[in-house]
Amino acid sequence: MASADLYIKPALPDRIFPWEKYDPQTREEIDAFFNSPEILEVKKRMVDMGRRLWQREFVDGNGGNLSVRVGHDLVLCSPTLCSKGFMTVEDICLVDMKAGQLCGYRPATSEVKTHIAMMQEVGVNACIHAHPPCCNAFLFAGCVPPNGINPEADIFLGHIPLAPYGTPGSPETARAVAEASRQSTVVFMENHGVITGARHIEEAEWFMENADAYCKMVLLAGLHGEKLNQVDAAGIADFLAIRKNIGYAVPEGQPLYNTRSFNGYTMGTAGAGRSGSQPGS
Repeated sequence: MASADLYIKPALPDRIFPWEKYDPQTREEIDAFFNSPEILEVKKRMVDMGRRLWQREFVDGNGGNLSVRVGHDLVLCSPTLCSKGFMTVEDICLVDMKAGQLCGYRPATSEVKTHIAMMQEVGVNACIHAHPPCCNAFLFAGCVPPNGINPEADIFLGHIPLAPYGTPGSPETARAVAEASRQSTVVFMENHGVITGARHIEEAEWFMENADAYCKMVLLAGLHGEKLNQVDAAGIADFLAIRKNIGYAVPEGQPLYNTRSFNGYTMGTAGAGRSGSQPGS
């Protein structure tokens, strides 16, 4: 048997931009920072994530927007009226934490206010807003998918909250999303779309993929006519422990189940026929 000394333990790649290190103040400092090699790499990653969103049909036309915090008072964001599938690094804008534009030849998205509100409320470093169709199938109906069905969904998405409808880019929408993000940084925006907040921009894109894939599975599972099942309380407690272990928040006092109902019926419990276990609350 090989010695344990032979095994390597590579660290996870660190994609989090160290925004706390940067606080340029003068016009010259801000311009130099905006055009620095470090910021160019962040811009490239944002462009890549925009292309992924477009390729997966999570955005269409000029829909969706992205942002990354890069300083104490600085946020990179996508421009308004720009296809995320064809966005370039030259299109990226720089705004302050009040959404005032500092750099960029195109106007910044007005919805960056909502991103900034989430950053300030729960400390995420990057946000994405998009319109993934299977998620929108839920939020157009004013509801969110049930939790407790699939481990990956509970671990990475938590209890998805529904923020009440507000005009896109308005202060009211920013406040509603910020409040909802205390429950999970994957927020469904009623009659609008989804916003995800994360430690880095690729993680925010992963959450968008996770959310739409889960909603798609739940919608498809509802087509065969059988009742859906949720795992028991012990199973969900395990999900929450894993979620905490990888650095995602679980609100204090949050119930294990966000709902026990789907499509007008009460869901069953996975394995109940074998073990007789019953769900908790």
